[in-house]
Amino acid sequence: MKKILWFLTLLLVVFVGIVLVNQEQIMHPKKRELQAYHFDWLEYPQKHGMKIEQHKSKESTPYLVVVAQTPKSKRQRLLEEQLKAQAFQKSQGVLVLLHGKNGRKEDLLPVAERYITLGFTCILPDLPRHGESKVDTLYYATTPKEQAYVDEVLDDASQYVKIDDELFIWGMSLGGAFAIQTVTHSKYHFKKMVLVATFERLDRVLKEKSSALFGSFVGGLLYASLEKSLELFYNFNPSDSNSAKMAESIKIPLYQVHGEKDELISVEQGKILFKSFDSKEKRFVLDVEGTHHNILVTKHKFYKESSLFLSRVRR
Repeated sequence: MKKILWFLTLLLVVFVGIVLVNQEQIMHPKKRELQAYHFDWLEYPQKHGMKIEQHKSKESTPYLVVVAQTPKSKRQRLLEEQLKAQAFQKSQGVLVLLHGKNGRKEDLLPVAERYITLGFTCILPDLPRHGESKVDTLYYATTPKEQAYVDEVLDDASQYVKIDDELFIWGMSLGGAFAIQTVTHSKYHFKKMVLVATFERLDRVLKEKSSALFGSFVGGLLYASLEKSLELFYNFNPSDSNSAKMAESIKIPLYQVHGEKDELISVEQGKILFKSFDSKEKRFVLDVEGTHHNILVTKHKFYKESSLFLSRVRR
């Protein structure tokens, strides 16, 4: 009998430990340090056809302002070659780029490298609890402060960049959820939006991950316990991060891409999210080779197609 009690106690400790570890990873994601390849962009921006300015807002939100600078890089020349039949206006406006969970703003410098060659000024902020952000806890764009997060950056960036009606937003995964909330709540008007591997609802991401790791029964118990723990300690329910619900009121043009082999956010979630948008002009692109981690480097013409979607052509 004692052995059974000891075993059950041990099982309970392990169960609670798994819940608490996952809770910590959800609310306090480990910050990713600057990688060696980041320094290549930061220290030698001219190699990448760009000029980088580093700023912090009044609320100490770190962000980068990236503009084009000659000579053009190999990536930029390749994109121009793909778009050689198009004549774009010299200035395209401002494009906000929002990184994914466990990422940081510097991850998107290779992305900005492409878009600035078309005439965009790119603004890259660190999301809450990421990079150099001083925010301690992440609430997945569900709080008023997080929903105004991009506005706060744009307010500050207006000292250095002209923020007018030519404003666009681009988000990947968690950044996509922030982009959707920003468009819904912002005092600024965004003309178009690009979403990459973005979830429909956070609770479904967590449930699917739990079931994949532990099976449907144990995984279901773990998620239910995790949900209760998050509500108790943080007054947060993952179901509150509902991108599909917010999308129902969004009418701006949308370009959305998702990897068929995405192991973190299922392509079914991406399709549900896409259908939720009230946009008259919207396009869903399925990358048959895409996973959650290679979606920006697979062979399909994402940068060409998204550039054509975002850009204004000279008439």
